[in-house]
Amino acid sequence: QRLGVLHVGQRIEEQADFEKIYKNAWADNANACAKQYAGTGALKTDYTRQRTQWGLIMDGWNSLIRYYKNNFSDGFRQDAIDLFLGNYSVDEVEPASPLHVKKDWKFLALPIIMVVAFSMCIICLLMAAGDTWTETLAYVLFWGSASFGTLAIILYNGKDFVDAPKLVQKEKMD
Repeated sequence: QRLGVLHVGQRIEEQADFEKIYKNAWADNANACAKQYAGTGALKTDYTRQRTQWGLIMDGWNSLIRYYKNNFSDGFRQDAIDLFLGNYSVDEVEPASPLHVKKDWKFLALPIIMVVAFSMCIICLLMAAGDTWTETLAYVLFWGSASFGTLAIILYNGKDFVDAPKLVQKEKMD
């Protein structure tokens, strides 16, 4: 009222158009910030607008994508933040970059083998109608054991698969 937007006696709650515009701007800003920081859109933006079943599904999907990015492909983002904020200072004497780390073949091959083996296990279960149950069981056991075997190897070497930041933060000055 002091700014002249509302007349005397008007309430902000009565302004449905303004509320809709404000909530959409708020949700769009949350999406922009979340994409920069987490790599996906913000969660619960449909709640700000109007909660739907599709929004609930998208929140689950965004959470899965965030989990993957945070653990397997986001170390470079933290390294960039550390460089930008001055938490890491480049050593001019050191010839090799700490960002360059050569990955072993298992970082690509094992996840692919696991996904293929798990997919084949599911396909064998779905296509079991024409085969005998012993043949289907043998296929499922083979592909299932291949899936769990590669999963066990990945879990055993878990820290090697995580994309952790490579730059060490400089010591804090007193």
